[in-house]
Amino acid sequence: MKLIAPSILNANNLKLGQEIDQAVQAGIKRFHIDIMDGHFVPNLSYGPQLVSDFKAAYPDITAEIHLMANQLDLIEKFVAAGCDLLEFHYEAAPDQVDHWLDYLHEHGVKSGLVLNPDTPVDTVKQFLPKLDQILLMTVYPGFGGQSFLPESVERLHQLRQLVGPDFPVEVDGGINDQTGRKASEAGANVFVAGSYIFGKNEIADQVKELTQAL
Repeated sequence: MKLIAPSILNANNLKLGQEIDQAVQAGIKRFHIDIMDGHFVPNLSYGPQLVSDFKAAYPDITAEIHLMANQLDLIEKFVAAGCDLLEFHYEAAPDQVDHWLDYLHEHGVKSGLVLNPDTPVDTVKQFLPKLDQILLMTVYPGFGGQSFLPESVERLHQLRQLVGPDFPVEVDGGINDQTGRKASEAGANVFVAGSYIFGKNEIADQVKELTQAL
């Protein structure tokens, strides 16, 4: 089963609720919420309050947090805000990965690990028993609207061979109807799409086009 998780980073902040509503009406069941601290990546985005507000408004929709931060103790704040799945970067603190994966499971939150384009795919092998999802970055993190890195296709093949046929493998960065199809064929089954979903044509039309491409 293929799942689209629109990134609200590319939505219009002044119309955020309206655009989320339109995506939900188009059949979206999960949203990708990028959290950036201005240090791990040179950009800033949302805080725990947005996640809390999101879950209050959409209790049955999955709030997926992509934490791009050096301070992994921020995880506690987003768990308290009610997120459903939280994925953080291996590169932020390699020696703390086990601790935070355990923390998430102890608090009933699904866990994910994120790999940057330069991080070897087999880095995740030792953590697999504790993971619910792996996010393979298909751009360098920090900004929306970047182009899909072609070498991501081979990395996806490697990761799929490592984790087996059904494990959730997510891709994030430059996903559109063409790159999404390539990523799908290479083994991805969860797709973060930001600028392709928001800010172009009707959101429902974009969701339909990407769904058909996958």
